[in-house]
Amino acid sequence: MFNYRPSRRIQYVGGGILLALLLLYIIFRCLPPSQEEVEKNAVRIHQETFYTLEADGKALAYFADYANSAFVGGSVNKDSIHTRSIEQHGYWINQLPIIPSSHGRILIRWNYKPSTIVNLKASGVKDLLCRTIDQMDSELDGLQTKRNEMGYYLRVHSVQDYGYNKIAEYQTDVIHQMDSLRQMLKVLDSISASSVQLRILQQNRYTIQPSSKTEEPTLCNRLSIDREKGYVLLQTESKTTPIRVISRLQKDGAIDALKAYYKTHASAVANLKPRIRFEGGRYEGQLRKNVPNGYGKFYGDKGSFYDGHWKDGKRDGFGIYVAPHEYLQVGEWKADVFKGERLTYTPDRIYGIDLSRHQHEKNNKVYHIYWNKLRITDLGTLSTKTIKGKVDYPISFAYVKSTEGCTVLNTYYEVDYKAARAHGIRTGTYHFFSTKSAGVAQVDYFLKCSKFNKGDLPPVLDVEPTDAQIVAMGGPKVMFHHIRAWMSLVQKHTGKRPILYISQAFANTYMPLDPYLADNYHVWIARYGEYKPNLKLAYWQLSPDGKVRGIHGDVDINVFNGYRNQYEEFLKRHCF
Repeated sequence: MFNYRPSRRIQYVGGGILLALLLLYIIFRCLPPSQEEVEKNAVRIHQETFYTLEADGKALAYFADYANSAFVGGSVNKDSIHTRSIEQHGYWINQLPIIPSSHGRILIRWNYKPSTIVNLKASGVKDLLCRTIDQMDSELDGLQTKRNEMGYYLRVHSVQDYGYNKIAEYQTDVIHQMDSLRQMLKVLDSISASSVQLRILQQNRYTIQPSSKTEEPTLCNRLSIDREKGYVLLQTESKTTPIRVISRLQKDGAIDALKAYYKTHASAVANLKPRIRFEGGRYEGQLRKNVPNGYGKFYGDKGSFYDGHWKDGKRDGFGIYVAPHEYLQVGEWKADVFKGERLTYTPDRIYGIDLSRHQHEKNNKVYHIYWNKLRITDLGTLSTKTIKGKVDYPISFAYVKSTEGCTVLNTYYEVDYKAARAHGIRTGTYHFFSTKSAGVAQVDYFLKCSKFNKGDLPPVLDVEPTDAQIVAMGGPKVMFHHIRAWMSLVQKHTGKRPILYISQAFANTYMPLDPYLADNYHVWIARYGEYKPNLKLAYWQLSPDGKVRGIHGDVDINVFNGYRNQYEEFLKRHCF
């Protein structure tokens, strides 16, 4: 058998070559990496942070954050809290300078440093819990008002209305929040009254975000915190580094790289991602140039909620907004300003008219109303409306003017009142408020001249003063005194709560000065714009220039705030 042995010379040459290659490798590993190499070692870390309350070493409650001297966003279920979240820039690093020794180690900045509340003991923790309980009680009260607002919306709308399903969905979420809060309050009440050892911990969860939606995030453990320099050392749970990553960075090099990165990418610190902090709350949704654009949801720290469209960081397009102790707003937004609810008018809605002498007299001529022919044929042209199908609607209700002030009587009142009832139209009577006489005196005149029979709609006070008339009367305070007197006395004498008719301008300017009226009486608003009035309504006046077959000239067209089921319920509860 042939047995070849390399000569000593060849061995020396081969060994020299290997030694030279090793030396070159060592030199290469010791050289500072290029910027391109550094960025090849970059990694994105998703950090979530929350607080845990332990009693005798057992976790009993979890909180999203600590703010305004109390916990916020609490739950007994860790998976249900909305954690504080941030996207961080990090780098794979080596443990040894020459040998590849990353073993899944990553260096990131130290963000979400724990609050001093983690150092609280005994009475300090209990004081914090007491403040939290008070805040939760207030939050529960706020959620109840939101639930009431959404319940009202669902009662007066149907599934065919755009936004109905979103309101129904969020109401379910609010109910769950209320149940969760009640559970939390029960737990915290029991803890505050016991002698258990309490401790507060800040918990952090670090994950590497995958590049593909099909991949799972990679969980990381925290190894250490460099408190002096403000950096955190992580390691993947598997203690492995991706095959494609060959890092030459060590801790000091990674610190320098992070400083350089955040110096040139300052906006990355506040870079918006799903479930991030944004202007007093958290935002979930579409982004463009790091601000909300497109569809998204906003959860305010004080309980507000917006679900809808955004443009350049502002609410714009269709959306719903609800907040504790505020009116629900469902409709169109423009540059963060709520414009109103744009409706589609169909035969399914409940329409009515109101009548005075103006439907009988015009240009010294008297016109008869042909009650057997009445049909709404036009909703008016004064405002833009979305109409589905042909306008050929029946008249479900009619209000007839009876009196004005203490001296004016509509001469056609009795005729129109009896005719409307005879033709099966729900009928009501209204009084036109005068700024020249007392509310009490106007009540006497109205009751003397008006009819209230079984099945009639509740009485209405029509309030349409000019600014000058209000001033001449003594100002808004005096005016509201007489309005409240009229409303309360009519209710006392008839047994039915009257309805207040006002304009949208009056609602905007004067109604905030006397919230009692809006809180205690149904409102009927005249708004001739493209949007529905944003108040709790019995009816709204859609237009003053509608057309009704059988009536000469223009007619006020009114819409009941709800559909057939709600209308029938309204009649049962409020009619004579």
